[in-house]
Amino acid sequence: MMRRLILAIPLALLAGTAAAQVVQCIDEKGAKTIANFCPPGTVKEIKMMKSAPGTPAGATPPKSTAEREAEFRKRNMERQDAEKKSAKDAAEAQVAERNCNDSRSQLRALQEGQRIARTDPNTGERSFLEDKDRPAEIANAQKAVDTWCKK
Repeated sequence: MMRRLILAIPLALLAGTAAAQVVQCIDEKGAKTIANFCPPGTVKEIKMMKSAPGTPAGATPPKSTAEREAEFRKRNMERQDAEKKSAKDAAEAQVAERNCNDSRSQLRALQEGQRIARTDPNTGERSFLEDKDRPAEIANAQKAVDTWCKK
């Protein structure tokens, strides 16, 4: 156990030094060399790569904690909005199905000639649908079925 720990510490230290940058150095004579650091007397220094080990050159740098947090919050808000929309759509579908069933039931009752009673909203008096008014009511009930039952 102790040996593993003793071997692991130097390896961990070496891993930090392996993440060095790579630069192209151009000296006074125009000779190009590639190194981790440019020697004294270098005229121009071009950074070629600065990345962690195993990270390809040109890869985007890792995002900061604030950026990741903002993206998480955005995804969370989008998910919540989608859930709200889904719940609203389900509720609307349930209302439409109930209205469809009610309108079909009303149409069936009118077509079968069942006696239909209505209550006057002002007086509360009950009246029955007369035979002469039945075709107009059937037409209205059919419109309701056509509106609510779009399957």
